[in-house]
Amino acid sequence: MQTAEIEQTIGYTFRDKDLLEVAFTHASYTNEHYCENNERLEFLGDSVLNFIVAELLYFSAKEDEGTMSASRASIVSREPLAAAVEKLGLMNHLRMSQGVSNPRNWSTKFKSNIFEAVLGAIYLDGGMESAKRFVYNHLGRDIAKNTIVDYKSRLIEYKQAKYNDLDIKFEVSDDNGGGFVCKIYLGGEFISEGKGRKKKLAERNAAEAALKKFNVI
Repeated sequence: MQTAEIEQTIGYTFRDKDLLEVAFTHASYTNEHYCENNERLEFLGDSVLNFIVAELLYFSAKEDEGTMSASRASIVSREPLAAAVEKLGLMNHLRMSQGVSNPRNWSTKFKSNIFEAVLGAIYLDGGMESAKRFVYNHLGRDIAKNTIVDYKSRLIEYKQAKYNDLDIKFEVSDDNGGGFVCKIYLGGEFISEGKGRKKKLAERNAAEAALKKFNVI
């Protein structure tokens, strides 16, 4: 096993090299060589990943539980994990039996399990901060795509800090082209507008436009 090459690829150097070795040992390999496999690390990594993404969503978007749950499910699903494993070429380092070494046998679940096992190993070796860096570095695009910023709350917070004596109003009406349009007024003065298929999205887009106008974002 090319330990140094793997560490360079994943962006983390292990203190306990045995953990890295176990992370890349499939159960089929242990049947022939009587050594520990990565299934326990996979179990741990799954839980660590769910926590990291849940914490990120909690602090980055003031959405309801249902919305955050849907975003987390999308981020931690098998497809993005498998895609990350493919991009990093991690399957080339996996120790497995001849019976499963054919790429045709590598399902999305098979590959996503490797991501979770590696994450579990990094968590045990370097702690939560190291685990977070690994997730952010290799799932960052999927996280960004599914993280919904609460621009409306940010605008209200900005208003309270800068214009606390002025009233802010979100005026939502039907859009002639379908959906809704939201106009924002601060102290009776028109600030911005946004459109969306749903009222909440129209408000969010209008708030984002207002924050840009105030050079907040």
